[in-house]
Amino acid sequence: MYFKQDECPLAATAEIQFCAAQGQDHTACCRRNGVSTTLAGDKCLIFCDQRPGNVTLLDYSYLSCYDRFDQMKACFWHDAVNYRK
Repeated sequence: MYFKQDECPLAATAEIQFCAAQGQDHTACCRRNGVSTTLAGDKCLIFCDQRPGNVTLLDYSYLSCYDRFDQMKACFWHDAVNYRK
C-alpha cells in the first residue's frame, strides 16, 4: 500500500479501519495491547479511534503502525463480541 505495489490504495486504509472498528473508539484496548509501542508511538492509536469524523491523512510516518494491526484487530474483535450485543 505505502509503496504502491499493492492493488489497494493507501486511501482505502481509512475506510477499511472504519469498517473493522465498527466506527468505535478502541484506544484503551489498543493501548493495553501495545499498539503504541512502535517507532511512531501514540500516533498509531489513531487507527484505533474510528469514530465518525476522525479523519487522518496517512503518510510514511505511519508505516511502523502496520506491525500492530493484529493487536488492533484483536481489540476490534474483542469489543464486537463482548460489548456490541
